[in-house]
Parts: sequence; structure tokens; C-alpha cells
Amino acid sequence: MSGTIELDRDGKTLVIGFPYREDLVEEVRALPSRRFDRGSKTWRVPIAHAELVVATFMKHGFEVSGDVSGVLAGTGGAPAPAAEPVADAEPDTSAGMTISQLNERARAALRSAFPKRVKVVGEVVDFEKTRGRSHLFFRLVEKSGERMAATVDVALFERTAKQILPTIEKRGLTLRDGIEIMVEAKVDLYPANGRFQLIIEDIHPEFTLGKLALSREQILAELRKAGLAERNKLLPWPRPALRIGVLASPTSDGWNDFLREIESSRIGFDISLFPVKVQGDELESTMLEGLEWFAEHAAHFDALCIIRGGGSRTDLAWFDNRSIAFAVAEHPLKVLCGIGHERDVSVLDEISSSMKTPTATAAFLVHEIRATGEELRATTRRLADLTRERIATERELLAETGAGLRRAVHGRMVREHAMLGAAASRLATATGHRIERERRSLDDAFRRAVRAVRVRLDRERARIDTADTRRRLLDPTAVVRRGYTIVRDASGKIVTDVSALKTGDTIDVAFRDGRARSRVEQVHRDTEKES
Repeated sequence: MSGTIELDRDGKTLVIGFPYREDLVEEVRALPSRRFDRGSKTWRVPIAHAELVVATFMKHGFEVSGDVSGVLAGTGGAPAPAAEPVADAEPDTSAGMTISQLNERARAALRSAFPKRVKVVGEVVDFEKTRGRSHLFFRLVEKSGERMAATVDVALFERTAKQILPTIEKRGLTLRDGIEIMVEAKVDLYPANGRFQLIIEDIHPEFTLGKLALSREQILAELRKAGLAERNKLLPWPRPALRIGVLASPTSDGWNDFLREIESSRIGFDISLFPVKVQGDELESTMLEGLEWFAEHAAHFDALCIIRGGGSRTDLAWFDNRSIAFAVAEHPLKVLCGIGHERDVSVLDEISSSMKTPTATAAFLVHEIRATGEELRATTRRLADLTRERIATERELLAETGAGLRRAVHGRMVREHAMLGAAASRLATATGHRIERERRSLDDAFRRAVRAVRVRLDRERARIDTADTRRRLLDPTAVVRRGYTIVRDASGKIVTDVSALKTGDTIDVAFRDGRARSRVEQVHRDTEKES
């Protein structure tokens, strides 16, 4: 709180008090008929300028007393000075009008032109700057596309606000910047500064809620046309869903309710929170950023939850956003939406799996895991029963097969034994016959071999005799005995040709009865024989 605005005990003067600030001093000095009281160190302004005083200092966070609020609402304080008559007795303006006279005449003309309350439609701007104060001052604007075409200042005084705001909130409408509203208001002008404004006396929530519903239906119609309205809803539910992504405000009650329900289940969920704004101008950008992040990392998650605590329909209308709706509809993860209460429905509720509240969303996750666990246990029990039955059946079959196999083996062994005996008998008989045949064949072969060897021996003996005869005939000793001699050179080699000798060679001459060593005196070649 920067300062206070109170009504003096005389009921005619406003008392403005605040710690010294140069900018506030400049503001108060601009007020008409202001004076500074040194004793109390406060500023005093006639009550006739109450509206101007409140409008000037409310934007600085001043606290307005109940008496002053009553004066503004027309229920307390001294009666305001009568306005100068305009139509009946116009002042002498030959010397020029004062600003006050001009503003009063303009005010009277304005009230005459708008004697009754008027209905005005516009988008709320700057409401958040005065939220929480006794008197609410903001603007209504008319837009042409994204351009501001016209604007008007509005005032919602405390007494009226206490009557209107609870009523419209019960209908689902909470005033905030950015929504379009229809008000019933008096058209007025502050004489002190000539500012034209509307004094709100009523607000029609059905207008705003109807506009929001129309906007929601337009987005849904686009999704249906694109074939996306049911896409995310039809994604199969992953089992088990333990890796959960969450888009929520980490400081919100909705997130705490969700987390409390998850933790109380004592199930090993892996929860990953991506912090987002759940209302206001930053909702769209943070929500789209979170949706994109989870889409890029979809392989690491089973499902995605969008969490927000309760609120009015206008609070939840932040989620009726085309870009967010398309991002959710096309998201690769199954999306659970828990952003309101049982009676509230947003676009996201229509296109995803709506769980209504954060607690209900967490309870659904817990229920699905427990249901999956129970199904798994039931399946395990059924599998165990089937396994036992199958084992018993197979054991019986195995016993029957074993008995049959033993009988078959015994029969086969008997048959094979008989066959083996017969084969052995046949083999013995065949072997005896074969041995006899082979013996006869061997005897025949032996006799043939003996005959062949004898013939061969006879041939070889004749050949040897012939060779011996030739040897004897060619034996040099026999030649020598017939009167011939054998001449050998110094190396013992027989000399058969005179050309092998030369004068002076030593030769050995073998005779029938001995040997003689001779030296060649002369070599004479018989040329007649050569010719």
C-alpha cells in the first residue's frame, strides 16, 4: 500500500496521506483546490473532486476508506455541490469559460444524451493492474483484427463490484484481461479532468460465455474438418503406463493434488514435470513448448497429463486455443486432460481423454496400474493352472507312450533276435560253402602256379645254359689257350687297336702260360686293312 484516501470528519474534505514521494507530490499538486496540512502532513481536497482523486491514486495502490467509497457510490458523505445549470441558466461566457464550466456543461450534455444505462461490448484491458483493490479501473477496447479501433475507460466501484462479481462468478465468469464482456453502464465525464468514462452497473455473463462457447465450437469444427478431433482419443492406452509426462504449474494446487494422489498410491511412477503457465498471456507459448518437448522425447514416456486446478469457465477458456488444440490432437503420446471441475468442458476435454480434475487424473493412472497388475496376476494364475494341467496330461501321455515303447522295443528285439539267428545260420552255411569254393579255387591256383613256375624255371635254365655257352666261347682265357695273347696298357685296359699305343708305352701281354711286360719300340698301322 502506497497511501490512503479518507474522508475528513467534516464530511466535505478528502484527506490524502502517503510517505514522501516526488512523483506522488506532483500528482497531488495537479489536483484542483488541493492544500497541504503541515500539522498532519497530509493533503486535503474538496469532496467534489472525489472521483478524480480516487482515479488518480488508485493506480498507485492507495487504500480507499469505506466512507470515500460510499461517497463515490452515492450513499454517504456530504452532498456534492450542485452542478451549474446548463439549459436553464447558462453562465456569462463573454469573457470565456473556465475549464470547470466547460467540463460541467459537457457532463450535463453527455448525461442528457445518455439518460439511461447503455449496453456496451468490449475486450477487457488493464484489469489485472487493479485486481484486488476496492475500486476497479480498467478499459474496454474494440479491435479491428489485431488493431485497436476504439477504447473507453471504465470504473467498477466497490459497492457495485461486491454485488456483481460474486454473481457472475457463480455463472462461471471471472473478469480478466483478454475476454470480451457486455456491460450495462452509465455514461459519465469527470469535470475535474474532462475524462469520459463508463460507470459499470451490471455485467451480462451469458454474452461472454456464449462467445467462449462459440470460439470453442469453431476450433472443434476445424479439428473435425482436419480429421483430428478423435485422433488422440483413439490412441491405445499403453500398459503399463508408468513413465508419465506432466504439463502443469509447479506452484498450483492442481499439481500438488495430482502429486499427492500419485505418492499415496506407493506405485513406482516415473513423473516428469514440464513447468507451464496455466492462465494468462504466457499459457500458449509455454504450453506449446512443453507439448513439443514431450513429442520430441515421446519414446521415453507412456502418457502425457495436462493438469490445472479448478476455476471459472473464463479461466479455463485460456485452454480453448487453436494452436494448443492441434498440438494435442496430433501428439504422439496419449494425452490425459485434467484442467477443470466436473461441470467445466474445454476444447482439450473434447479431443483428449478427459479426467476432469488433477486428482481424478492421478486416480485413473493408479487404477490402470492396479488393474494391469491384477490382470497380470490373474493371467499368471491361469497360466500356472494351465501349466499344471498340461504337465499332468503330458505326464499321462508320457507314461502311456513309455509303456507302449517298452512293448514295441521288446517285440522288436524278439523279432530282431530271431532274424539275427536266422542270419547267423545262413551266414554259417554260406561261409562254409564259400570257404570250400575258395579252397578249391586256391588249390587250382596253386597247381597252376606250380606248373607256371616249373615252365619258367625250365626256360630260365635253358637261357642260362645258352648264356654260359656264349660266355665260355667269349672268355679271353679260352682265346689265350688257343694261342692268342691279350695286351693291356699301363692302366690295365685291354688294347684292341694299335692306334691306342705309341712308342715308349709300357704294355702287359698275357700268354696261355704267363705274362710279359714289354715296351713299344715302334708302332706300325696296317693301312691296307684300313682302306
